[in-house]
Amino acid sequence: MIKIKISKTLEAKIRKGYPWVFKYQLENVVTEGSSSLAVIYDHKNRFLAIGLWDPDSDLCFRVLNLFEPKEINLDFFLQRFQKALLLRKDLNEQGTTGYRVLNGENDGFPGLIMDRYDKTWVIKVYTKSWFDYLDLMLEVIKSEKNVDQVVLRLARNLEKSSTYYFDGQVLFGPDPITPVRFRENNLNFQVDVINGQKTGFFLDQRDNRQQIRKISKGLSVLNVFSYTGGFSIYAISGGCRKIVEIDSNGLALKSSLQNKKLNFEESSNLEYQQIEGDAFQKLQELKSTNSQFDLVILDPPAFARKKKHRPQALRAYSRLVELGVQLVAPGGRLFSASCSVHISADDFYKAVNYGVASVQKQLTEISRTGHAIDHPIKFNELGYLKSVIGWVGDKK
Repeated sequence: MIKIKISKTLEAKIRKGYPWVFKYQLENVVTEGSSSLAVIYDHKNRFLAIGLWDPDSDLCFRVLNLFEPKEINLDFFLQRFQKALLLRKDLNEQGTTGYRVLNGENDGFPGLIMDRYDKTWVIKVYTKSWFDYLDLMLEVIKSEKNVDQVVLRLARNLEKSSTYYFDGQVLFGPDPITPVRFRENNLNFQVDVINGQKTGFFLDQRDNRQQIRKISKGLSVLNVFSYTGGFSIYAISGGCRKIVEIDSNGLALKSSLQNKKLNFEESSNLEYQQIEGDAFQKLQELKSTNSQFDLVILDPPAFARKKKHRPQALRAYSRLVELGVQLVAPGGRLFSASCSVHISADDFYKAVNYGVASVQKQLTEISRTGHAIDHPIKFNELGYLKSVIGWVGDKK
């Protein structure tokens, strides 16, 4: 097994739960080996951690277990899997069959997430180290009932790293009937688990969508970056009178329309419109026609995929809010979210308020939200989701 050395400073961080070692932090030369595991001994030659080893990644070591050696086998993974299921046991009783089962490092599976869409389960891996353990993970999943298929999704950097595994591969069961159907808070959705973004659906916004449903009765709603219509379906379920979706992806808009048909019969009382195109441009066009909405939802993709993107990402969040808030009708509300891990919550909220203030408006916050129960966060470095909803008024 590969043995790595790190500084005393990093040792102290790992003792407190920090989950990673990067290549530049290594203090010894590691000879190439075929093992997907490595161990760390501290400066007194005491065992500190065992973890996944990926020599081809800058993030080369991910902690699996601290302080005591463990055999990384079926029982090791099964115990953690069952603990994760217990955390999420109430979701089924809430009419939800689509949710995150394993949230990477936060559930003890570093570099791996697992999402369930009813009887179809999707594994997404972010390090090739997991290739050696996928057979074990299949056994772990099959310990649950009602598993028809298991699908593998690969992070972009892994798509050419294996001659056997590929993105969208069915690891178990027949090919899933695409799109796969599932329920969330007693609403019906369909998802493309083979080609969709992430694992096909943004499960992390479930609680925020429920919040939108509770306040939507009688409102006109603008859903920007609508993707497959999650927020729209909840708003319609909540009784909104008008919904306008904006997204640059025509296929996503078609999927949103299908999700609408899964849940509602055609209603002459609902105004429903889809706009395909760049969100910033389309918001400007709506402003030029003096369009207004009782609720504006801004849920963009991650603007900062790397730390170096932070400055322009913060400017983009402010600009997006500046455009969106001008479309909020008097007495209306704004919902704004960020899924950028490199943007802190404090910086995001400052960017939102800066965008609001730049057009002489003010936001009276109703609530701020973070991660749902199936997306637990144990490490600050992995906290990515943050959102705010508030009343919009003129600046005094």
